[in-house]
Amino acid sequence: METLPPHIEMCPAVPTRSDPRGSALAIRGVERVLGGKPVLRGIGLDVPAGTVMALLGPSGCGKTTLLRCIAGLDRPDAGMIAVDDFTVSGPDCFVTAERRRVGMVFQEPALFPNRTVGGNVGYGLPRPERGGPRVDRALALVGLTGTADRMPATLSGGQQQRVSLARALAAEPSLILLDEPFAALDAPLRAGLRGEVRRLLAAAGATAVFVTHDQEEAFLIGDQVALMLEGRIAQVGTPDDLYERPASRAVATFVGDANLLPSEAVGYVAHTPVGDVPLARPAHGRVEVVIRPECVAARRGSDAVVERVEYYGHDAVIVTSSRGCPVRCRVMGRPPYNVGDRIDLEYVGEPSVAFAP
Repeated sequence: METLPPHIEMCPAVPTRSDPRGSALAIRGVERVLGGKPVLRGIGLDVPAGTVMALLGPSGCGKTTLLRCIAGLDRPDAGMIAVDDFTVSGPDCFVTAERRRVGMVFQEPALFPNRTVGGNVGYGLPRPERGGPRVDRALALVGLTGTADRMPATLSGGQQQRVSLARALAAEPSLILLDEPFAALDAPLRAGLRGEVRRLLAAAGATAVFVTHDQEEAFLIGDQVALMLEGRIAQVGTPDDLYERPASRAVATFVGDANLLPSEAVGYVAHTPVGDVPLARPAHGRVEVVIRPECVAARRGSDAVVERVEYYGHDAVIVTSSRGCPVRCRVMGRPPYNVGDRIDLEYVGEPSVAFAP
């Protein structure tokens, strides 16, 4: 394995983007091969200062490898990474992890069991400041005022993860990286912490990259979402961009539930098994139209037959067959139809997108 230099090699600043705040993180053409297999394939990404970027993707798509390259725990085989307009990784330079001003929060809190909460938060700060106001401010920010003298074992799992976040914030880094920080928590605690961590990052004005495989989590926490598939960035945008205007079939099917219905398009209209659907972009000929289940309304009729009902409590999905085509329809609350019922379906959503078959 290559031994990386233990010092900073001076690198020139690089232009990032036209945003006057600049990019807290800029990635250009980053590639990484592990075990002879390409893991990162020409990654490019900008994270403006003060933004929380959710890095979303399935297991094995390269999310954690990219995070390690940003942190300086791994070195890309090609490409450039800049933090606060200074190159930290490039063809001729590599800034080691401890000098990048990048904080990390891992899946496990990774706290020192023999140190107090305050000792954990202050770890890594200059010695005179390890018990000072920076530690107190960080603990107050995460809602743990008064816990500095407690031991980690006396805290709940969620509190320990907040201590881990406080430790990252105390160092006042340029960038915070969170690698699926709720993965080890049970579902109710995980759901509660999502909104809390989003609030904490916003209150701190932090720039962050939050890695997750959970679409709901990405949408709740990220100002922007970068969807990563097979080592590439498939689409970057706001949560509604990815959901309502997916760039590809792969994006449409990964982000939420989607019907892909065979259709015939004429300009801004597609003729589908659930009626005419307006299109956001013109198309012609045979296409597949992305139709979200909540955009399909059902009523008693004869065109479709109910084949299955999936009841989730707050809502339900009715799986139907319309003109020989399976269609999923979402309704709120208790489903009004049973298996075998005949219904009519109608599209009631905004203009959708279509892809060539």
